[in-house]
Amino acid sequence: MIRPLQVWALLFAAAAALEFGVLHLAQGPEHALADAMTRVQARTLVPDRDIVLIDIDDASLARLRDEAGSWPWPRAVYAELIAGLQKQQPRAIVFDILFTEADRFRPDSDALFIDAIRGNRNIYFPMLRMAPQDDAKGLKLASVAAVLGIHAGPQADPQARAMLLPPLALPESQWRTGVVNFLQDDDGVGRRYHLRMDLQGWELPSLPMRLARDLGYTIPDGAALRLHWRGGTTAFRSVSFAELYEDLQRREPRRLSDEFRDSIVLIGTTASGLHDLRVTPIDSRYPGLQILATAIDNLKN
Repeated sequence: MIRPLQVWALLFAAAAALEFGVLHLAQGPEHALADAMTRVQARTLVPDRDIVLIDIDDASLARLRDEAGSWPWPRAVYAELIAGLQKQQPRAIVFDILFTEADRFRPDSDALFIDAIRGNRNIYFPMLRMAPQDDAKGLKLASVAAVLGIHAGPQADPQARAMLLPPLALPESQWRTGVVNFLQDDDGVGRRYHLRMDLQGWELPSLPMRLARDLGYTIPDGAALRLHWRGGTTAFRSVSFAELYEDLQRREPRRLSDEFRDSIVLIGTTASGLHDLRVTPIDSRYPGLQILATAIDNLKN
């Protein structure tokens, strides 16, 4: 007679065989087993309710087409959103959208966006670390350290340069920024998030680390954070960008007037056509916005 413990052992063995033999042929068994356990654990972890996503989803792209046009949207759209959000006093507003160059076709729209963020010290923007082989043509780190939140270590090279893409469309006074480069393991799967990058002795923070540092959270040692995922691909509390934007235009809004008070609000996209989907242990098309939220959640908690 097969005992209950043996049944569970057989079921686990069958699941492991399926995982190794069918679902993850391209990766080693050590990753496959760890990823299977990660997915089980993720289903038991609850996302931080103070982290809220404002999602530019497929529905938002369709609903705002007449007003905002095709992607990329004019930045005046974000200006209106920020004005509405700031009335509710969120703890932070974090963009997962790059602003690396001015919109030369709509300068008036850029001006409205800059006016909306000016003087607000709770708004954060992403930055990219580009190919190291181009560093000689990049920014001199000593010149931009203060505005980019870069710290000089004891061995920092005063002449060091790095190819970075900060939010050049915005005034330097608003450059509360950090890198958001996707960090993947040798099998192409992202299981970690950058905390800090070493650039010839200069410490370049990631966007989650920059936010965590400003909010007083404890930051672990090391270059990267191994992510503890929460739930599935739609784990965090999420609001459709279009729904919120349209509500803010109403004379009498229908949504709660304190919906985002004291929250960390992330603005980004999960729209399938905007290609910010990554391979993670949770899903092979996991939104980059959810990865950023997971890293912030991990540092906060």
